Amino acid sequence: MRLLISALLLFPGLLQGAGASPLIPRYGDFVVHEKRNLHPEVQAARRLEGHVTVPLRIALKQKNLEYLPDYLMSVSNPSSVSYGEHWSHEKVVKHFAPSPDAHDTVRSWLMDAGFDPARMRLSHNKAWIEVPGATALEVEDLLNTQFHIFEHDGEEHVACHEYSLPAGVAEHVDFVTPTVQGNVKLVKAANHFPPQSNSLKKRAVAQTLSSTPSNNTTDGSLAGCDTAVVPSCLKTLYNITYTPKATALNTFGIVSDWPDTYLQSDLDTFFRNFSPSLVGTSPTLVSINGGSIELDPSSDVGEDGWILQYAMSLVQPQPVQFLQMNNPQIGEVFSFNEWLDAVDGSYCTSEGGDDFTYDPQLPNPLPGGFKDHSCGTVKAPNVVSNSQAFHEYQFSDFYKNRQCNEFAKLGLMGVTIFGYCLDGNGSENLNATHFNPAWPATCPWITVVGGTQVKANASASGGGGFSNTFARPAYQERRSTSISSSWRRATLRTSGATPTVAAIITLVNDARIAAGKKPVGFINPTIYSTAFETAFNDIVDGTSQGCKGRKTAGWDAATGVGTPNLGKLIEKWLELP
Repeated sequence: MRLLISALLLFPGLLQGAGASPLIPRYGDFVVHEKRNLHPEVQAARRLEGHVTVPLRIALKQKNLEYLPDYLMSVSNPSSVSYGEHWSHEKVVKHFAPSPDAHDTVRSWLMDAGFDPARMRLSHNKAWIEVPGATALEVEDLLNTQFHIFEHDGEEHVACHEYSLPAGVAEHVDFVTPTVQGNVKLVKAANHFPPQSNSLKKRAVAQTLSSTPSNNTTDGSLAGCDTAVVPSCLKTLYNITYTPKATALNTFGIVSDWPDTYLQSDLDTFFRNFSPSLVGTSPTLVSINGGSIELDPSSDVGEDGWILQYAMSLVQPQPVQFLQMNNPQIGEVFSFNEWLDAVDGSYCTSEGGDDFTYDPQLPNPLPGGFKDHSCGTVKAPNVVSNSQAFHEYQFSDFYKNRQCNEFAKLGLMGVTIFGYCLDGNGSENLNATHFNPAWPATCPWITVVGGTQVKANASASGGGGFSNTFARPAYQERRSTSISSSWRRATLRTSGATPTVAAIITLVNDARIAAGKKPVGFINPTIYSTAFETAFNDIVDGTSQGCKGRKTAGWDAATGVGTPNLGKLIEKWLELP
């Protein structure tokens, strides 16, 4: 688990733009569209020179997004007559594309403001308008603002305190970049394979587990599982006795946003001890933006290795995809958008939409920069496991909403997405008094997995399913969603629990596919239903680290719906259409 705390860049007060564009009556008066709070310790180094070009990108509001939760519930709620009738990718793209009126209004506004139509580019999904080569002065006039340069960690970033749009334009625009985003450089070079300070520790732990065959229980007991949770422990705990039958028709993917990859020799050492039939077996590499399993000399093996060890052991002989990003680090975060770009071409923003606060510029025009962009090149697996997260507060609301909507669209297409939750205030603080949720775990359209421990001085990480950004969705009217899964050690439990539960749902999908049914897709409404309460093991003992939640019989904020019982889950999901 990596807890990366971002330094927020907040900006001094706005000075009225010296060359503010005159009001064009047909679009209405200027209204402030976005504004950042002030911070007295952050001062602008200088005004951005007017001739400098900025990557002007305007995000158009998609249509029908207000109905997206209803659409998703209609195919995900087990009581719905449309349960399991997932949408095609083509239908999703067409249904949510911005309206022609949004495009025409913004384009006309740009033309009236003096931008030649030949300078404008429309992204292939019609969600973004880009004006390459726009100067800072042109954009300042357009948005009634001023750009300044801010220095942070020895780097220069461009931002404004606030910007305005005519009222008749604002109703069609989500946001504009670069503006109030706190970490935007005009061009970013690829920063491949940044060293990870904790990767050596994680590799040492993984090797310790790999060399502990004495805990390889085969008699259905949990002997030794309080000190090392090996695959047989998980199979016993979660009633994993099912053998896949439809592997050619099913898919399961592990997302890796970090460049520390895995070593085949480590996989084989683990497999020799715990899954002998897998010795020599590798995950199927799905390269995104040049992602590779080759280990960079400046890095080391991190958690990907042991995540794959357990995931592959639990679903064998089902092949496991390894969605490996060649992801540069942007400030103190990594981009979650790159794999979304790859699995959904309509979301891909290479033609003018990635937010350079968090996302790399691709193709990268700098010498040595990556010259391609994986855009709609990957078919989304039926189940996706993501064991990386950052703090919810590190991202802008616009960015989180746009990304969360994309997760909902994937759910609408029948994809199950798992994320993991962090403890307390970004650390294991037993006295924490407020929630510091993780992103993207707080998006209501993914399933969050927390961690539990086999009892012997037992403890658990929190997993209530809360957010400081998103309102409670309809399916959470009774309680908040999280699944717990046993995992040992605080630094490992949720990263390992996530692929464990993802593997279990992959096996559920196999059983449904073998029975002529579709994958389960977005599972939260189903696991909330009364019919599925007996398919989970209730957790009623132990302590919750971080923000404490009271453990009670049934659902509680500390352990969510409990830990899964695969046999019962298969039985109940086979009863659904």
